[in-house]
Amino acid sequence: MPAAQEAAAGHDHLTAAYADAAVYAPADPVATRDEKFFYGLEVVLDGLEMRLPR
Repeated sequence: MPAAQEAAAGHDHLTAAYADAAVYAPADPVATRDEKFFYGLEVVLDGLEMRLPR
């Protein structure tokens, strides 16, 4: 993210936003992505199941 930090230089609000993003970034982005994918898939499948005739 050095390029983003360079671009934010001189803009205090952007510098602070990038600093906050680094602090709150997930420890394992791949695991986070997988968790979000499977949650979304579950939501879609639950919605489809509700549309099935009983």
